[in-house]
Amino acid sequence: MITSKDNMCEFAIRLFQEHGYENVSINTICSRLNVTRGSFYHHFNSKNDLLLYWFASQVRRNIALDLSLPSPKQILKKHAVDYANIIRNVGHDFMYHILMAEFELEGKHFHTYLDGEGQSIELIDRALDRREIHSGKPAKELLDTFSSAVIGAIVLWKFEKGSFDIVKKIESIFEVTYR
Repeated sequence: MITSKDNMCEFAIRLFQEHGYENVSINTICSRLNVTRGSFYHHFNSKNDLLLYWFASQVRRNIALDLSLPSPKQILKKHAVDYANIIRNVGHDFMYHILMAEFELEGKHFHTYLDGEGQSIELIDRALDRREIHSGKPAKELLDTFSSAVIGAIVLWKFEKGSFDIVKKIESIFEVTYR
């Protein structure tokens, strides 16, 4: 059976959701798709690589900076809330695995591998210049603070088994970081 990268990815994600990420091996994915391990490794370096590819595709499909909004801070906030909604839709268990895979394979925050860091820093700088954000910290430091706090919230959300609204938590982090 010939399977595209996206088909293989979507099928594996359904398996992860159904059986749990830890309980699905590369062999299981290949066996269920009737493809060789070589075919899997042609598309992905590992299960984590597959997981990050899927998550990045979700973000790219569902989030774009809305430059039509009247202020840089509003653009940043909408972007953060859109991202938070994807996190909520993915769920606390799955999102935790995505976060751990990201750390293991990339060693950097989500905004970096999604090429959003430069745009975010530019928007923060503009918001600082317009006094929409009142901070003496540089834009990069504010972005890193926000990203680190969001990562912490995702970990807490996992350990508290999704017992709080992650979107509201990320909105709160946004408001504190970019006040």
